[in-house]
Amino acid sequence: MRKAVRRARRIYLRGARPVRRLITDLRTRRLPDGLVLVRTAEGMRPARVRQDACPLQAMRENLDLVCATLDAAGVPYFCVRPLPGQPPTVGVPAVHRSRALAALADAAGTGAGGAGPLFAGTDPEGPTRPLRRALPSLRTVPAVRVAAYYVSPSQTLVLGPEYGCELEFWPSEGPHLLVAPRPNPTTRTLPADDTPVEGTEELFNPLVSPVRRSGRRYRTRREFTVRHVDDIDFPIDAVYTWVDGADPAWRARRDAALAEAGRLTEFAAGAARYTSRDELRYSLRSLYACAPWIRHVWIVTDGQCPDWLDTGHPDVTVVDHKEIFRDPSVLPVFNSHAIETQLHHIDGLSEHFLYLNDDFFLGRPLPPSTFFEANGITRFFPSAVPVPFGTPEAEESPVHAAGMNNRRLLEDLTGRTLTLKMRHAPYALRRSLLAELEERFAEQFAATASHRFRDCTDISVVSSLAHYYGYLTGRAVPGTIGYTYVDLALHRTRRKLRNMLALRQHDTFCLNDTAPTTPEQDALLRSFLEAYYPTPAPWER
Repeated sequence: MRKAVRRARRIYLRGARPVRRLITDLRTRRLPDGLVLVRTAEGMRPARVRQDACPLQAMRENLDLVCATLDAAGVPYFCVRPLPGQPPTVGVPAVHRSRALAALADAAGTGAGGAGPLFAGTDPEGPTRPLRRALPSLRTVPAVRVAAYYVSPSQTLVLGPEYGCELEFWPSEGPHLLVAPRPNPTTRTLPADDTPVEGTEELFNPLVSPVRRSGRRYRTRREFTVRHVDDIDFPIDAVYTWVDGADPAWRARRDAALAEAGRLTEFAAGAARYTSRDELRYSLRSLYACAPWIRHVWIVTDGQCPDWLDTGHPDVTVVDHKEIFRDPSVLPVFNSHAIETQLHHIDGLSEHFLYLNDDFFLGRPLPPSTFFEANGITRFFPSAVPVPFGTPEAEESPVHAAGMNNRRLLEDLTGRTLTLKMRHAPYALRRSLLAELEERFAEQFAATASHRFRDCTDISVVSSLAHYYGYLTGRAVPGTIGYTYVDLALHRTRRKLRNMLALRQHDTFCLNDTAPTTPEQDALLRSFLEAYYPTPAPWER
């Protein structure tokens, strides 16, 4: 405790009343109700404990706190459309800079709005300081980022300035114009005396979709309410395929199919392919935390349902294989290639959707533009791993064989040769394109759908063929994504997971197993996922 007090003295301004009170509370092992001291890259910070801690919650509350504080102080302001990748932004005429900062400093001292103390910085990548201490350095800067800290009850998820609100100060140009102090995607100037209007939340918060409007409205200017040509305003769903390999009824169906099929390779029907370690729960949490703009989630299963899932929740639907297979007589199937040929038959699925395996995770908040262009074009993420040349029949890996079969189809169709696999990251897809592929390659779709286990004649539709076909027909483009792959069976995995949890720097990652894992490795995975995604999604029981 003495070390914590000394560190607090170094971090916080001596003599500021809230800081002096905080240090006194540390000595008595007490913080104001609802606040805890958390360790961050910048030192110890007081944070508000929230059961619902997530990026959208933090971003909303920081924006709401800034707007409410300025409202209460009578400071004129307007919300500004931010640039891609930037947090919500509030504009204030520069002549009111002092009043705005003083009002926020007062809020910082009282924890107004249920937040903890406020911190400020002038560089999104740079350090922050307690707002009251930072005031002298904010007299001339064009913008300042303001944020309270929030933390999950487990204290493994800390949400700080990266989810703050930026306050920018618009200087005057003559008596009738305000000038943007830095670029925004809409306008360089605004009429100084124009009447404010209200705008919906998705205009100002990059994690909100116009399809999932919250009803929140914010004071802005007319110029910031127009729809841009690059705004994504179509619904985007998510589709998972999932199996619980420990289910006795499912195992009986699989064992009967295996006995009928005869000897198969470990690649085609290995037990690891069907192992469930509750990854789906945490992958869905990652979607809820990092892509709250998803309209609906569809979970495709073989007569199964996770026991923790609230099937009555309106945002999630469990879909049985019988509902989507064009020829149900081929069921049951235990081949992901087969199931993936039928996903576009889901009744109610949106035109644009993401397909994920349950071992895919979003590592940090991502906008829809990571996966789609506003004109509907999809993005795909090529791997550096090549698809081998040779014949599918001689290829031991069904994944490589499927890539070779995809290659042959596209060579026959376009004369182009695909060479690379795709990364194990969410696949952006269009329902109409998959239907077109099924019509064009009806024989190959039907054959793959009928294979109960992976076969050397399979095609891999959603993880390869659809993306290259989309690219060659002008409906998909290569994209970039911060990605990493984790093999759970490797000894160095413990250190890698520890670093991933500390840095949270990957857009997406895949936690896969190339060999059966030990109970210790399974426990390591569970503790990592619970620490990375401590906030339950609303569809969990």
